[in-house]
Amino acid sequence: MKRKFKFVSLLLAAALVTAMITACSNNNNKNNNSATNETSTGKTTENAEKATLDPYEITMAFPIFGAVPRDLEEVEAEINKITQAKINATVDILAISIGAYQQQMNLMFSGGEKLDLAFLFGAGGMYHSSAVSGKLLPIDDLLKQHGQGIIQAVGEQYVDVPKINGKLYGVPIVDAYAKNTTYYMRKDLVDKYQIDVASIKTFDDVENVLKTIKENEPNIIPLAVTPGVGPVTSFRNYDDLGDRLGVLPDYDNGLKVVNLFETQDYADQLNRVHRWFQAGYINKDAATTKGQPMELIKAGRAFSAIYLGNPSQEDELEVQTGYDLVGVELYPPHATTGDVMVGLWTIAQHSENPERAMMFLNLMYSDKDIVNLLSWGIEGKHYVKISDTQVDFPEGVDLTNVGYLMRDVAWMMGNQKLAYLPKAANPDLWKLMDEFGARAIPSKALGFVFDTEPVKNEAVALRNVLEQYATALETGTVDPREKLKEFNDKLKAAGIEKYMAEKQRQLDAWAASQQ
Repeated sequence: MKRKFKFVSLLLAAALVTAMITACSNNNNKNNNSATNETSTGKTTENAEKATLDPYEITMAFPIFGAVPRDLEEVEAEINKITQAKINATVDILAISIGAYQQQMNLMFSGGEKLDLAFLFGAGGMYHSSAVSGKLLPIDDLLKQHGQGIIQAVGEQYVDVPKINGKLYGVPIVDAYAKNTTYYMRKDLVDKYQIDVASIKTFDDVENVLKTIKENEPNIIPLAVTPGVGPVTSFRNYDDLGDRLGVLPDYDNGLKVVNLFETQDYADQLNRVHRWFQAGYINKDAATTKGQPMELIKAGRAFSAIYLGNPSQEDELEVQTGYDLVGVELYPPHATTGDVMVGLWTIAQHSENPERAMMFLNLMYSDKDIVNLLSWGIEGKHYVKISDTQVDFPEGVDLTNVGYLMRDVAWMMGNQKLAYLPKAANPDLWKLMDEFGARAIPSKALGFVFDTEPVKNEAVALRNVLEQYATALETGTVDPREKLKEFNDKLKAAGIEKYMAEKQRQLDAWAASQQ
């Protein structure tokens, strides 16, 4: 019987955000199960020829944010027509609610339930812990033998970033692998007040725009800010090394870790955002709201927002708000480990045929038909082409009744450059993403991941201090002249100096291993 897991709770999707910012483990972690890895490496090569000839059913698992699509098995059947012809295999797709995903994966890994491919969240997610505990198969040799399409799609610069102790356990999804800071404004008001977009280059320029809106549109919030999205948190001019508790200014700093919260730059940012808050440029509930900036813009209550992202974001935000937006880059794109390791495809240690699993994974990065079946479903039933690159719903079909909808998780499906774009998207999106990625500057610590295990007690204490102070300070709600010193004193009492010393030690060891 096929196993299809039902939706548990959309609210639990918020756990993803928490998981993405939780500190994870270093590439130099010494707890790696080397004996298991040596065994598994032999497993990948033993009887390889036979493994790639015999029929096989590949079990793949990934999380979803809603209910399991009712037509999933029909889509699966279409995928299997291709895979049977190309790699003599079929695929059993397990779409599991995000709220139950981590627990279900742990059960499948530990219980030995049939599993070949699994999508795991990267920096801060399950990837590192699953690898060092022996749940994942090292795939270096498999990738060379059966994954050339993956290497080409991801790129030589990024394909090895997820290595742990010199071994690769997962391949990243295809993305820009970088983020920049962008200021988004409602185009109707930009046009109305003839705002010179080309002149906006610094936060001082942004402040002049906010002043214009405040003076002329008293019922509109000039800048929408929420916890985690605003002029401080979205302005990333440093490598956060996973958690901001010890960073590399300008993505380099000679690989010397510093305390972000004691820098003059951070103090200046807090003073600016507090000044904006007092001037009425920022919504008064910035520190407590559970919503997102674009919800305020959609409701016609706000003019602008500052985001950390990439070119795909503008289309998404326009769809969310219903407004045409104008974006201005405030800081150029940089690539960090966290940007590359958003999500990865992995092969379970107990996979019965890892060769075939890698062959199918290669199709997910190189075969347009496979990617579009996973992302959009069956042409004519779930979507229709309106151009060579864009699709829409068929007549009589919409979001409420379509039988296969993976829009929220299509980004997980390997190589999205091979997928059709929705009707509302910029048809040149992937060209823009390629250009964006090409000018992205890699962090000097690209590939380093911090292992918090040696300082796990400090990690918990420091996160508690961050929760107590950072949001209020970084939304401008409290005066930094009163609270910033108290914040830093509490961080020191919680052990930030010990924490940073361990991070520096691991970073030095990682750097030495790269030479």
